[in-house]
Amino acid sequence: MAIKATITLIDSFNTTVTKSFECEATTLSQAATDIGTLVGTLEAVTDLGVVSVTYTEKDIAEASSPAEDANVDTGATFRMRLNNGKIAVHKVPGFPLSKVASDRNIDIEDSDVAAYFANFLDAGAFTINEGNLMTALLSGKLDV
Repeated sequence: MAIKATITLIDSFNTTVTKSFECEATTLSQAATDIGTLVGTLEAVTDLGVVSVTYTEKDIAEASSPAEDANVDTGATFRMRLNNGKIAVHKVPGFPLSKVASDRNIDIEDSDVAAYFANFLDAGAFTINEGNLMTALLSGKLDV
C-alpha cells in the first residue's frame, strides 16, 4: 500500500502551506525514516519551518459494494453529548431509508446505530470533535 506524507510548512507570518509526497516505503516506520531524510534536504532549500508531517495510507481491504438503492445525498444527522458537556453533531452519509421512521426520526437504540456510535464512547477507539468522547447519543434525523 502506498503511504502518503503531507508536510505542513509555516512562514514568519504564521501562514501555512502543505506539500505532499507519495512514499515508496510500504511500512509507516520506513516512510517516517525516509521523510525524515527528505525534510532534512527540504530545510536546506526553504526558509519555511516544518510544523508537522501527516501520514496517510490507502487501504482497500475494507472496500465494499453499495446497496442497490444507496444514495450519497440521503444522509442523517445525529446529536450527541460529549464528555466536555457540549452537544455535537455527527453526519452519516447514505443512511439507509429502511432505518428511518415516517417522521424522519431515527431510532438511536437500533442495534446497528448503537454499534456504530459505540466507537465514540469511552471504550471505543475514536474521538469526536477535538478529541472528545461521546457520553450519550441524543437523537437522529434524516436530512432533507
